Amino acid sequence: MYNKSHLQNPDRMRFITLVSTIGGLCFGYDTGVISGALIFMKYDFNLTPVQEGFITSFLLFGAALGSLFGGYLSDKQGRRKNLLWVAAIFIIGALGTAFAWNVPSMIVARFVLGLAVGCASVTVPVYITELARPARRERLVTVNELMIVTGQFLAYSMNAGIVNFYPDMSHNWRIMLAIPAIPGALLWIGMLMMPESPRFLLRHGETDKAIKVLKTIRLPQEVDREVKEIQRILQIDTARLNIFAELKKPWVIQLILNGLMIVLATRVTGVNTIMYYAPTVLKATGLGDAAAVTGAVANGVVSILATLLGMVLIGKHSRRKIFFTGQAGVTLSLVLIGLSFKLFFHTEIQNGVESLHADFASASYIILGLMLLFLVFMQGWIAPVFWLMLAEIYPLRMRGLGMGIAVFGLWIFDFIIQSIFPLLLHHYGGGMTFGFFAATNVVMLILLVKFLPETRGLTLEQIENKFRF
Repeated sequence: MYNKSHLQNPDRMRFITLVSTIGGLCFGYDTGVISGALIFMKYDFNLTPVQEGFITSFLLFGAALGSLFGGYLSDKQGRRKNLLWVAAIFIIGALGTAFAWNVPSMIVARFVLGLAVGCASVTVPVYITELARPARRERLVTVNELMIVTGQFLAYSMNAGIVNFYPDMSHNWRIMLAIPAIPGALLWIGMLMMPESPRFLLRHGETDKAIKVLKTIRLPQEVDREVKEIQRILQIDTARLNIFAELKKPWVIQLILNGLMIVLATRVTGVNTIMYYAPTVLKATGLGDAAAVTGAVANGVVSILATLLGMVLIGKHSRRKIFFTGQAGVTLSLVLIGLSFKLFFHTEIQNGVESLHADFASASYIILGLMLLFLVFMQGWIAPVFWLMLAEIYPLRMRGLGMGIAVFGLWIFDFIIQSIFPLLLHHYGGGMTFGFFAATNVVMLILLVKFLPETRGLTLEQIENKFRF
């Protein structure tokens, strides 16, 4: 005879994961859409390279603050309530960018949108991590990464569709930027029906509510055992959370540094230079506007397929092994991209303007192919482990804040890289620019081998004990 709860509980957890990761979908769309919109926006706003960099990167600046304060608020008011606020800000930010009337208003709207992106990037993985069983945690958290790359793919596809089917549409970039208000509304409606994290409820003394939530996502015999394990950890930390006191503890500092190391390792891959500026880079190699935007759709397709591969790999191999393989793969890809720019392209000066030209017809597609190889390693090996480990390693009492600090570092690193990337590409060319990213990846690989922890197969409470004692 089948156990009814055994059939219902996995379905309930899958539904919770699907709804909450709409935040990841919004995150992905809003970070990806600018790559196509920027090509057409610059004609309306007469953008300089510096203004292009700021419009792109101010979302990242907002995301940095959103992750830091979002992580703190997640610990204070709850994961569910945070995601309701995130949904509302996604709607406001998307409509703000669509109706921006000049560069300053666009920058402000992108900053507001960034607040939602940053808060979502912290809260969604933590929410799923705290609700999922240890055996399913890795794959369910990776669904958020799948939704992020799906959002980016949808952004590229909508951009390409609008460009190819309505090439003469006035202000077509405004439609591109308005679309994510729709999933923002779906996230808000969906989260009204979702439960709060039982770990958050137990930390705030709401034991009955926590047990009620656990009964909907666990087998009956698992509930008491999990509640007792969480309560044992909570008994160790009876004092009120004091951020500055926590930062004086060596093991907490070690975790924060580990988190920032993991973040920096993923940022110096230059992944977002490829995701955000793919049409710009491809256009620089000789492709036209429509071809460059359409070619970037391939980035989205490969990212989705690679993430699905990553969801299989992460259930079979250690976190360290997957991360090292991905880091080595992206480094090789960056070296090949840099060499291709050096060997297959040359610059010409016409009417006082220096421009890049391919040595043969298919050179642009070699760059596109190497970008896709890069994304296979980045999205298939590095990204799934990256978000999962950040959601796992911090202690319960400051899990939101700890992840907020790490993701704050992520967006700050991205803000710096995305601000300078157009200038590097303009002044030094693709060869030197991608060569620089390759060199920094070698350094990070050495640090990862030495310091990256292993968390596979442990409950969140076992991970906390591992670092604490």
